Amino acid sequence: MQGIAFGPTIRLLRQAKGISLREMARQLGVSPAFLSQIEAGRQHKIPRARIVQVAEMLGVSEGYLLGTAKQVHPDLMTFLAETPEAAEFMVTAMRSGMAGQDFNQLREIVSDKKRRAGVLKPVAATVKKKTGFVHSIDEYIDPALCVAAVAVQNKERLFQRFVKAVAKKNKNIDSELLLERLETRERQAPTSVGGGVGIPHAFLPGLDKPMVGAFLLQRAIPYGPTDADRVKTVFFLVGREGNTEHHLPILARIARLCSTPEFLQVLAKAKTGREMHRTIVTWDTRIGVI
Repeated sequence: MQGIAFGPTIRLLRQAKGISLREMARQLGVSPAFLSQIEAGRQHKIPRARIVQVAEMLGVSEGYLLGTAKQVHPDLMTFLAETPEAAEFMVTAMRSGMAGQDFNQLREIVSDKKRRAGVLKPVAATVKKKTGFVHSIDEYIDPALCVAAVAVQNKERLFQRFVKAVAKKNKNIDSELLLERLETRERQAPTSVGGGVGIPHAFLPGLDKPMVGAFLLQRAIPYGPTDADRVKTVFFLVGREGNTEHHLPILARIARLCSTPEFLQVLAKAKTGREMHRTIVTWDTRIGVI
């Protein structure tokens, strides 16, 4: 684990889930002192079985835990560790399927803020000045892109079905490019976030504003390397290329919604796209500004 932010990543996620160091050590069958050394980055030889156990406790996949720890730049990790909102941010990032390129974009925002202001302020202030608030999903989610009882057999067909719906709504969209972008992003890291939910996302040039869509599938489909990665509820986000102002905040809102079991239960009962749209907007308003 030498050279990656494995220990600090574990610590942030553990704190976000409200698990004490002692409790996590007890469940892992190790001493608190040993776990403390891991979180401090002083234990570099960690068995794979232990990594799998840690990932399960934190509610993420082994591959995604390691991949994220490898991609988080040390400067950004230091910033997060010194920021009160860091733990919640990391959980949102995990649930949102953020990969290396997403963290690189965030790092650029942080670096730009540091250059202009000379000092780093909490994440909330950074988001307010650089990325702006996203008060609700309502202005981005299109009722025409909310579809219930979608019959597809795999991820490839799912993406094709979404792109077809987008092209029908907007004739100026480059369908082939959108499909390529979604598939490319998915190859970098599967966007399943647990709980039977997937949040595929990509950037596309020429958009007036980000687009959000939602599909309810008739049957859960394979979405990752394990059965646990099967999804039945899918949110799509297409951001405007070159403008990340609202991309991450929208992802955060979707992730927050999908981390609420009650919301997913109500949404699953929707019979039409209109019902889906109404449910999503209603529950989203309860989140407030993030």
